[in-house]
Amino acid sequence: MRRKHLHFLKANRVFFLVYEYITFGIHNHVSISSLHGMQERTIITSSLSKTFSVTGWRIGWSCAPSNIASAIRNIHINITDSAPAPFQEAALTALRSSPEYFKSLRTSYEARRDNAVETLSRLGFQMQFRPQGSFFLFAELPESWLHSDVDFVKELIKKGGVAAVPGCGFFHNSSNNENKYYNRFVRFAFCKSDETLAAAAQRIRELEVIGDKGLLKKL
Repeated sequence: MRRKHLHFLKANRVFFLVYEYITFGIHNHVSISSLHGMQERTIITSSLSKTFSVTGWRIGWSCAPSNIASAIRNIHINITDSAPAPFQEAALTALRSSPEYFKSLRTSYEARRDNAVETLSRLGFQMQFRPQGSFFLFAELPESWLHSDVDFVKELIKKGGVAAVPGCGFFHNSSNNENKYYNRFVRFAFCKSDETLAAAAQRIRELEVIGDKGLLKKL
């Protein structure tokens, strides 16, 4: 069975697309299935979750060659059957949104990204580049922070009341800890209301990293 799966993965490509409409600047998403010879070799899955801010609905879809789509459908109906009918009707309405909606989505998230970058930079985070899509920031901890990413997140919650995600969960940690970046990053999300982001930014501005102890302190 394992060999069969490996052969399938080598012969086909599976892509999960949930941020295709959340790209910034001159960057636009290009589906690999649009490239020559790839449509019949590509399985694309996507959802309403990110584009329409309905992560709890769990509404999604898959596009694939007919023989593969048939197999996916047979598996799906035996696992989850179907999504609630009202959600399906709402999904249809969402997918018929005007181009203006998708344009405003990009504009609003890009502004939130820029504000988040500015706020974190003031605290000393090292922002090597600005994300070109999605609504997450992967920021390197200030050089003066002497502890781990997990410690920082705990301190940020305790001292500032702001939650983030330790970056170590996104790295492969070798047994001898050769990866120097393993515990030096934190992930922030800016998919919140302007009011919530403004409140979080204000709380972060009221903090500083104490150099000699490497801890967070309120100004």
